[in-house]
Amino acid sequence: MNPCLFCNLYKDPHSLVGGIVYEDAFVYAYHYAQGEGLNYLGHLLLVTKRHVPGLAELNDAEGQAVGLSLARLSTALKASTGADKVYAEAYYEVNPHLHVHLVARYPATPPAYWRSKIGDWPDAPKGGQEAITALCERLKTQLASGLPMNASEREQNGERLA
Repeated sequence: MNPCLFCNLYKDPHSLVGGIVYEDAFVYAYHYAQGEGLNYLGHLLLVTKRHVPGLAELNDAEGQAVGLSLARLSTALKASTGADKVYAEAYYEVNPHLHVHLVARYPATPPAYWRSKIGDWPDAPKGGQEAITALCERLKTQLASGLPMNASEREQNGERLA
């Protein structure tokens, strides 16, 4: 079996709590869940389907897919959770396969817990498998509903931007 965690997860998506939330020809995304206990609600991972160790190794099509997917998933995450912001982080050192963490920052989050300390907030929204699955269903519905286009997509479709 391939030793890469992300390559193996894609081969067995049934092991993912809430399943795959988003997928196209180049990437897939799911809600991060560590173990059976409570997990931070609104933590997605966007992963490339092809095994690439980092951003520099993406081809043009993959790079475009990653960028567009990050924008769409961020919009869906904000709409589905009521988040003020969505953080994006990518390190790919422990698992050298490109994956980007998208983490919702909720309105009541104290500034002391912003950015890398968001998961340490004692009052952070957390849930088990049922809550994660419910959030994933909301995300899938939001993504399927045809999210509002961002400025670049509107301009490409001929809309004038103010």
